[in-house]
Amino acid sequence: MRTDAADGATLRVALFPLHVVLFPGGILPLRIFEPRYVRMVSECMREQRPFAVAVIVAGPEVGGVAATAGRGTLAHIVDFEQGDDGLLQLVCDGGRRVRIGAVEAEPDQLLRAEVSLLPETAPQSLPDDLAWMAELLDQVLTRVGEPYGRLRGAEPTADHVAARLIELLPLPLAEKQALFDEPDALRRAYRLAGLINPHGEEVSVV
Repeated sequence: MRTDAADGATLRVALFPLHVVLFPGGILPLRIFEPRYVRMVSECMREQRPFAVAVIVAGPEVGGVAATAGRGTLAHIVDFEQGDDGLLQLVCDGGRRVRIGAVEAEPDQLLRAEVSLLPETAPQSLPDDLAWMAELLDQVLTRVGEPYGRLRGAEPTADHVAARLIELLPLPLAEKQALFDEPDALRRAYRLAGLINPHGEEVSVV
């Protein structure tokens, strides 16, 4: 399935509600055990299609049907193996941001959604007064290890630095979603800076 289509193009994809925010360019490791999501993975790999990830706003993450935020991200499976415990272990890349439209639950409660591609934005430079955020990200990526190591080679733009910190830091999920919904990367970076460093002090990962 092509996801380089024009802004506003509509796709029908499986929807995976999670207590996770994924930005374009991010990495999402998953352990899959529910039969509905095993089926989803099989379909996505066979048909070379993404699924959509969106934050749960009501309902359970495991079992049942959850309601999600109105915006999410396409996730592309890039690595796949079966763990020693028999569970499927995936690594996914974050693709295009999408608006979640009509959602239907299939008999096994796998969700299908009509999603429309949100506009892509040009990368913005990280201002000098936010350079400490790039240093913080480097510390975080060192701490969390694989599969996030390859993110360290990316250019430290405002988009990349803010998105990766939002994904990885233990911020309230509602705040992460609000930052995700901010369309301007520079405003997002400054808003994040105010949350994690409100007094302008040196920040590091202990």
